[in-house]
Amino acid sequence: MTGAAVRIRAWDLPTRIFHWALAALVVCSFTTGTIGGDWMPWHLRSGYTILALVVFRVAWGVVGSDTARFGRFLRGPRAVVEYARLTLAGRHPAGVGHNPLGGWIVVAMLAALAFQAATGLFSDDEIATQGPLAVKVSNAMVSRMSHLHDIGRWIVAGLALLHVAAIAIYRWAWGVRLAGAMVTGRMEAPAGAPPPRIRSAALAAIVLAAAAAAVYALVEIYPMR
Repeated sequence: MTGAAVRIRAWDLPTRIFHWALAALVVCSFTTGTIGGDWMPWHLRSGYTILALVVFRVAWGVVGSDTARFGRFLRGPRAVVEYARLTLAGRHPAGVGHNPLGGWIVVAMLAALAFQAATGLFSDDEIATQGPLAVKVSNAMVSRMSHLHDIGRWIVAGLALLHVAAIAIYRWAWGVRLAGAMVTGRMEAPAGAPPPRIRSAALAAIVLAAAAAAVYALVEIYPMR
């Protein structure tokens, strides 16, 4: 990182809790889905929780703190290419929140998890576990969704490994502690950079409760109708 820098509060508590909870749940879902058997009920619960968190994050990306908002960190192709060029040249640009490249990785991960959760709702392992919405579609659709769900887990795993690799590269190549910032909420920013607006945890709790209620209605109430 070049130039003078100061440490400021960049990440709000809801975003940090979301990040680490999602990481743990992705590991849980992949592991329980691979083992199968008696672990499948936990696989389903983990998947429902991931879906609720994804819905929360999408909503928080609209009404949340500055650094959580999609409109704040999603940039066009030119900005992404320029950021990558400067970074590869050893002139890692300082900034607050997600960088232009990392912002699109966030979107890719959320999209992959939404796809994985959605296909899981219609899947059937043909042993003892069936997604709650499988009864709403044809057998052919269930078979297709089950196949896509099996493929999707490897896409999620690949994106997760890419994320971990990026954290390691940033740490050892440029001395940027991305993981640490997601623990403390503070990161280095250019001197004079205005601190981002942080929204209240109470608002995040309301958004999360609404997301959880929507997922509960989808997987518990709707299938019974």
